[in-house]
Amino acid sequence: MSLVIESRKLKRTGYLPAFLAGGALAAAFPVVYMMAKAEEMTSLSGNPLAILMSANWQMMAMLNVLVSICGACMMYHTEYADNGMQKMSALPVRQGNLFFGKFVIAALVLSAMVVLETAVLAGCAEYWFPGYVLDRAEAVKTAGFQIAVTLPTVMLMLVIASACRNMWISLGIGVILVFTLSVFPQDNEVLSLFPFASPYQTFAAAVENGRAPLFVTACGIETVLFGIVEVIYLKVRRWSA
Repeated sequence: MSLVIESRKLKRTGYLPAFLAGGALAAAFPVVYMMAKAEEMTSLSGNPLAILMSANWQMMAMLNVLVSICGACMMYHTEYADNGMQKMSALPVRQGNLFFGKFVIAALVLSAMVVLETAVLAGCAEYWFPGYVLDRAEAVKTAGFQIAVTLPTVMLMLVIASACRNMWISLGIGVILVFTLSVFPQDNEVLSLFPFASPYQTFAAAVENGRAPLFVTACGIETVLFGIVEVIYLKVRRWSA
């Protein structure tokens, strides 16, 4: 029921078109990159999909995160507009269910973006690298990994947005976190596990360094912990209201 309610709320906000546009922009990046540097890239040895991910994913991941930040702010802007949040608290609806409904929608839309981007990367690998045959299992694992390492960022941004009545405050916090954590060294095992930093990790690099299980496990735990933090925050806010 909460998913239906949240979907209806977002219908007129431009949420879905914004995500689709962001996903299309991110997916177009490797195509343009290969059109400009095809000769240089095809001369490299190794797995073509991994090569393309290494060259393009930093920018693509940043676009995914920025779109997710805007989406979270947009979701809660509609809640706080015209005191909508206060009116909802008077209804027999659990605020926690509404929050997790928002998270499910954000996660599904993010997954659609990543699947589209992975498909385009795989298509570029098949088109520009002669003799390359796509390993579908590898492509699925790649997409799944990139979704898993981005979910903590999506969850944390929703927590931040839920705590800020002013959309510009949550948007500013999100942008600051993006540009602060993106400059952290990506090869540092601890720093790379932080939300807003983990989305830049690629599946091929994680497998090569033997960190793929660590990233998936740590990001899963982070996502659950941020969800628990939100539940606690909602209870505290209700008691103090």
